[in-house]
Amino acid sequence: MSLLGYIPAQSRVYVMDKNLNVSGYTLALSMIEYQSAVLRGDMSTAEQILPTVPKEQRNKVARFLEGKGMQRYHDVDYDHLILSTDLKELAFQVTNEPDHKFDLALQLDDLDSALEIARAVPEAEAETKWKAVGDRALAVWRFDLARECFDKAGDLNALMLLLLSTGDQAGLRQLAAQAGVPVSYSPTNT
Repeated sequence: MSLLGYIPAQSRVYVMDKNLNVSGYTLALSMIEYQSAVLRGDMSTAEQILPTVPKEQRNKVARFLEGKGMQRYHDVDYDHLILSTDLKELAFQVTNEPDHKFDLALQLDDLDSALEIARAVPEAEAETKWKAVGDRALAVWRFDLARECFDKAGDLNALMLLLLSTGDQAGLRQLAAQAGVPVSYSPTNT
């Protein structure tokens, strides 16, 4: 492929292959400038450039930030080190894709945001989101939230394990009734 040219007014690059087929690609200069600033660790410049990045490119920016946040840095200049959580938080703010925002909220342990997104999803699609929030809530010791999420997801197995591990007998009876299991055991005081 050979480069035919770049037309800045249209933000397009045109290339030609060996069969003389011409293809055009969108190339947002502001996107390249933003990514370059982030790679240099110049976040103040990146912050100034971000508003000029086209809205339809914001999800790509967020994926880029998330990817950079997951890399491990070797031979780092610690004066310019950007913490991975900082980039993920920035990606969370930039993205406008609900599923990506949900995934980032879980990675950042921002369970309140993840919960808000799960509540906004249609009920037919929400089961996996509720389970994911419940699992993450367990990992950060928020048992009340985990219980709510597993209940909304209809995940009786996870709910039973949670209730057993916390010793919640009343909750186990309620779960048994919900599952249609007769309860014949009643503790007696001796």
